[in-house]
Amino acid sequence: MKKELLQLFEQAREEFKNTASSDTKAQEQWRSLYLGRKGKISEMAKHMKDLSSAEKKEIGKIFNEGKKELEQLLGGEVGAQKEVAIDMTIPGVAPAIGHVHPITQVMDTVVELFVGMGFDVAEGPEVELSKYNFDLLNIPKDHPSRDMWDTFYVNHGSSSEDVVMRTHTSPVQLRAMEDKEPPVRLIVPGRVFRNEATDASHETNFYQIEGLVIDKGIGVPDLVGVLQAAMKGLYGDDTEIRLRPSFFPFVEPGFEIDVSCKLWEAKTNGKKWLEILGAGMVHPTVLKNMGVDPNEYTGFAFGMGLDRLMMLNHGVDDIRLSYTGGLPFVRQF
Repeated sequence: MKKELLQLFEQAREEFKNTASSDTKAQEQWRSLYLGRKGKISEMAKHMKDLSSAEKKEIGKIFNEGKKELEQLLGGEVGAQKEVAIDMTIPGVAPAIGHVHPITQVMDTVVELFVGMGFDVAEGPEVELSKYNFDLLNIPKDHPSRDMWDTFYVNHGSSSEDVVMRTHTSPVQLRAMEDKEPPVRLIVPGRVFRNEATDASHETNFYQIEGLVIDKGIGVPDLVGVLQAAMKGLYGDDTEIRLRPSFFPFVEPGFEIDVSCKLWEAKTNGKKWLEILGAGMVHPTVLKNMGVDPNEYTGFAFGMGLDRLMMLNHGVDDIRLSYTGGLPFVRQF
């Protein structure tokens, strides 16, 4: 076996010498043939179990030294190739990086617009107490929005306090007013949750942005002026808005706000109005719950869906695309 082993090592050395240094495929084949887990050297080593103790000592030394020599041959050649192949003066390849999601882009634009009008930004928890999400906003326990089909309730142990995934960003207004006194101007962006059947225009989670203004002498004309300025800032000076009476428990009176702009007309072949906001004068009960005297102060609130704004801006026709995590979608924006 000693003679066969020495011949095998010599054969391996000769074949390696005849392998071009630039032929990495041939070198890998040589490595697999001789040094691989099922290579010739490993196969021959299996026969060492049949040798005597003295032969094992002699053959084992030859085996270890020969294998180490072959590994050094291969390692030195690969190292030399790497040294030649790397040119440190060549600019590196920049790693791929992400960018801001289209919904976040719209959110940042709207927030910047209202901050420029003197609004402060407020944030709050997405997992909310029912008293903030419903009770203090004049939404009683028998209101339809508190039904299990509309609200995600959180199982949190034995406490009698209902905990929900917030269904709107309005609870943040109440939390913010615990540390503030009028006059206030707040803008509240964030994610909300509804237990809805999903389709092209509905999702179980989406983004809203709400505004709150409280001061002495605030009226509907102030609400109209702020929203007109905001919509013109978003869609151009020729943008118009109109108010339609509507009902929301936390405002009185309440309105649906429609917007007419060139972007919408171009996308719909001349359709003039798009419903985009809900708004109204803050209900006196809600003002009281905020610790504000409704006989001294009045205010207005408004809210809009950021997903819908993004879809309008970019011509997206399915709200669910924003939440698939698909790179082909987000890379378009």
